[in-house]
Amino acid sequence: MAKKSSPQKKAIEQYDHKGTCRLNNPPAGLVSAETEPEYDTKTYSYDPHLDPQLQWAGKAEHTSFEVPTVSLHVHERIDSRTIIRAAKGSNGDRRQASLFEFSIENPPLREAVEFYRHKHNWSNRLVAGDSLLVMNSLLEKEGMAGKVQMIYIDPPYGIKYGSNFQPFVNRRDVKDRKDEDLTSEPEMLRAFRDTWELGIHSYLAYLRDRLLLARELLTESGSVFVQISDENVHHVREIMDEVFGSRNFVSIIYFATTGGFATTSLSRIGDYLIWYGKDRNLLKYHQLYAEKGLREGGGWSHSRSEFEDGRRENIGVDEVRRLLDEGRKIRPYSLDGLTSQGTSKESSEPFEFRGRIYNLPHNSHWKTSSEGMKQLIRAERIEASTNSIRYVRFIDDFSVKPLTNIWDDTNRPGYIDEKKYVVQTSTKVIERCLLMTTDPGDLVLDPTCGSGTTAYVAEKWGRRWITCDTSRVAITLAKQRLMTAVFDYYDLAHPEEGVGSGFVYKTIPHITLKSIANNPAIDDIDEKHRLKVETALADINAAAKTSYEEWEVPFDPDPTWPEAAGKAHKKFLSVRQKRQTEINASIQKNAPQETLYDQPQADKTKVRVTGPFTVEAVPAPTVEPLTGDTPAVLPADDSAARTGESLRQDEWRTELLATGIRGRSSQRIAFARLEPLGGTRWLHARGETKDDAPKQVAVSFGPEHAALNARQVEMALKEAQRLVPRPEILVFAAFQFDPEAAKDIDETNWPGVTLLKVQMNTDLQTDDLKKKRSSNESFWLIGQPDITLNLITEGPEAGTILLSVNGFDYYDTRKGTVDGGGPDKIAMWMLDTDYDGRSLFPRQIFFPMAGKDEGWGKLAKSLKAEIDEEKIEAYRGTVSLPFKPGKKRRIAVKIVDDRGIESIIERELDSLEA
Repeated sequence: MAKKSSPQKKAIEQYDHKGTCRLNNPPAGLVSAETEPEYDTKTYSYDPHLDPQLQWAGKAEHTSFEVPTVSLHVHERIDSRTIIRAAKGSNGDRRQASLFEFSIENPPLREAVEFYRHKHNWSNRLVAGDSLLVMNSLLEKEGMAGKVQMIYIDPPYGIKYGSNFQPFVNRRDVKDRKDEDLTSEPEMLRAFRDTWELGIHSYLAYLRDRLLLARELLTESGSVFVQISDENVHHVREIMDEVFGSRNFVSIIYFATTGGFATTSLSRIGDYLIWYGKDRNLLKYHQLYAEKGLREGGGWSHSRSEFEDGRRENIGVDEVRRLLDEGRKIRPYSLDGLTSQGTSKESSEPFEFRGRIYNLPHNSHWKTSSEGMKQLIRAERIEASTNSIRYVRFIDDFSVKPLTNIWDDTNRPGYIDEKKYVVQTSTKVIERCLLMTTDPGDLVLDPTCGSGTTAYVAEKWGRRWITCDTSRVAITLAKQRLMTAVFDYYDLAHPEEGVGSGFVYKTIPHITLKSIANNPAIDDIDEKHRLKVETALADINAAAKTSYEEWEVPFDPDPTWPEAAGKAHKKFLSVRQKRQTEINASIQKNAPQETLYDQPQADKTKVRVTGPFTVEAVPAPTVEPLTGDTPAVLPADDSAARTGESLRQDEWRTELLATGIRGRSSQRIAFARLEPLGGTRWLHARGETKDDAPKQVAVSFGPEHAALNARQVEMALKEAQRLVPRPEILVFAAFQFDPEAAKDIDETNWPGVTLLKVQMNTDLQTDDLKKKRSSNESFWLIGQPDITLNLITEGPEAGTILLSVNGFDYYDTRKGTVDGGGPDKIAMWMLDTDYDGRSLFPRQIFFPMAGKDEGWGKLAKSLKAEIDEEKIEAYRGTVSLPFKPGKKRRIAVKIVDDRGIESIIERELDSLEA
C-alpha cells in the first residue's frame, strides 16, 4: 500500500496596507482624567424645507441633533499570525514580527498619551459601541470625512427580539417576547428602546441620523448599501432620497435568502439592498458577471452545437445539456440577427452568401460593412435560415453575463454560510457589493457588525475595514470569526507596493460580431491556408467526379466514392479544421478582454490569515449626580420619552436600601440607611450597614445604558478620599463593568477600605419588557477571575510558565443567581505574556466552548502542515501553552463569558523565579 503523502507546508501570510495610516487613539490603560478631558458635542442639522419628504412623529422637531465626541479606546491588539506561531509544529518557524511589535506602534509614554496626534501604521478596527458615537468620533477626532469607500448597513428588520438580540454566544434560536431571550446588555436595551420605543417613527429617526453621518464619511466616489426587507424598503428609500439626494440613487437589488417566510399570501424568499452613491457621476463601479447558462425557447435558444470535428447540428437544448453533462467537448451556439433598424449607405446593399442573394428588410441595414460580412463568412460565423442569414453566436464567445439587480442565486448551496449569529447576511451578497464599488486597499465601514460578515469579506478581498456593534455578544462572535479565518493568498499586481496596488485578475475574451468583423488577422489566416484547402477540394472533385463548393462538402464521405476520393476528403477536412482552429484562436486573442474582479489569481504555496486589528470601545457617558429630580439633558441617541439618569439612580438607591446586596450562599449586606450624596459627581449615595458595628458605605452607580468604566472608578476614588467620615466600604454598582474598571476595582489597595463590584439585576431596566422578574434580588456581589501560575522546573520546557483559568463568579440574569467557580461559561480567554499596561496584545487565545471543528479547529484543518495538532487542541481548553516571561515580567488575562461580559486580571511574574 502506498504511503500517504503529507500535506505541503505553506507560508502563512498577511496583507500589508503600505502607505496607509491611522491616528493614535487612546489605549485603555492610559486613559485617565488627566490624559483625556471630558468630551465636547457635535451638532448636525437637517434641511427642514425638503420637498417632498417623508413625515413621522417627532421629525418636525428633530431638525438638528447633538452627538458626544468621544474617543475610541483601544482595549486589545489582535494578530492571528502571532497566536498561530505559538501553536506551530517543531518543523521550524520563520519569525515574522507583528505590526504591533514595531517601535512606531509602541511609542514612549510622553508620546503615547498625546492622543490623536501621532500616526500609526494601519490596522483594522472592531469597535464596541453605538454606531452614531463611533462614526462621529471618526469624523471629529480622526478627520475621516471623505475617507470611506463603501458603507454597508444592515439595520434590524422588525420590532422583535429576534431582529435585535442574541443573548448568548452559543445560542441563535431567539424567540420574540420570551423573557429568557431578552438581552441583559444595557447598551442593547438602550438601542432597542431608542429604535423601537415609538415603533416605525423612532426607527426612521434612528436610521436617518446614522445615514447622515455615513454620507459625511464617504468618498466622492463612494457607495452606501442598506439591507432591508419588504416591510420597510419603501420608507428607507424615501429617507435615503432625503439624505443623499434622489439624483444619487443607483439601484435597488433583490437577493434571495435561504428560504421562504410563511404568510397568508405570497411567501417572501428574499430581501433588498438599497444602493446610493455619494455622487453618482463620480461613482466607482466595477462590472461583475454571473455564469451564463443554456438559453431555452425562442430563436436565441442554445439548441445548436458544433462538435469536435467542426460538424454543426440542431439537436435541441435537452440533448445539448445531456452531452455537456457527459463531458463531451461541444460548443453550443444560437443564431442571432445580422440586421439593425435604419438605413446606412455602407451596409444597406443586398448580400450574397453561398450562391444566394439576401435582401434586407425595409428600413434596416447589416450590422457591419460588406467587408466585415466577408470576414464573418471566413470565420464560419454566418448560417442561412429559411429566408435570411443569421449570425452564429457561441455560448463561449462570452461565457458570462453581466450581473443585474436580481440576485436569485444567493440562496444556492455553496453560497450559504454556517449561521453564527441570529441575524446574519450571506457573504456572497456583501462580496458583490464590495467588489462592485471598491478596490484592494480601500476602506469599508459597517456600523452594524453582527457576526462580522462585512469585516470578514473585506479581509478576504484585501480591503481595510472598520466595524462596530452595540452588542458585546456580536463583538465576541466577530472577533472569534476573524481571528480563526483562513483565506487564499491572491497575487499582488505590484508586491513591493502592498495590497493597495491591486490583484492580478483573471480575464476572459468578450467576442462580438464587431470584434470578428474588424479582425484583420482572419484574412491573413484564410490566405495562408487557401491553396491547401483549394487543392484538397479539387482532389475530391476529381476523384469523386463531383463539383462541390467548399461549403457543400459533406462531413461523411459517400460510400460509393473510390479510395482516392476518401483520402482526399480526409485531407480536406483536416486542412479546413486546422484553418478554423487558427481563426478561432485569433478571434479569442484579438477580442476585448473583460476583467473578472471576483477571480483574482491565487498563490497555492501560501495561505493567508486575518491581518492585525484592534478591538476598541466607546467609553461610557458621564453619570449624573444624584441630586434633585430634574431630568438630565440627553445625548442625541437618548429617547425623549424617558426621564433623566438622576431619577433612575434615585430608584436604584431606594431599591438598594430595601433589598441590600446578596453575596455568596446566604450572605447579605443590609443597610440601615442610604441617602443621596450632595456635592459629589461620581458618588451618588452614602449610608451605613445594618451590623452590630455599622460600617460607613459610599455608592457609585454606573450608567443606565453603558458599562461602568475606569474613569468613573478613578474619579469616585478621589471623591471618596475627601469624604468625612471616610467610607469603609466603597460599592460600585452597575449593569455592566468595563474590564479595565473591573480590574481597577479588584486590584486597588486602599488600607481600611474595601472596594466591591456589585451586579445590578437587569430587571431594574426591563420591567416593561418582561412578563415577570427573574428574581427578587436586585444587587449581587460578584468576584474576579481565578487563575493559577505554575513554573515548569524540569524537562525541555524548564523555565517556562503554565497558566490555568479556574473560572470566575458568574451572574445568571435568567435565574437571578450567582454560580461560582467552574470555567464552563467561558467563551474565550486571552493571555498577554508581556503586558505593557496600555492595551492587551494576546499571544495565546482560547475558545473553551468551541466544538472540534470550530474556532482554531477549523483553521487547523487548512494548516495541517504548519500546526501542531496537540497545541492547537489546547486552544480549546483552560490551560495555556508553556510561555517564557516577557521583558516586562507581567502578564494579563482577559476572560469573556458566553454573554460577552469581560473580566481582566494582571499578575507580576517576579515571584515565580525558579
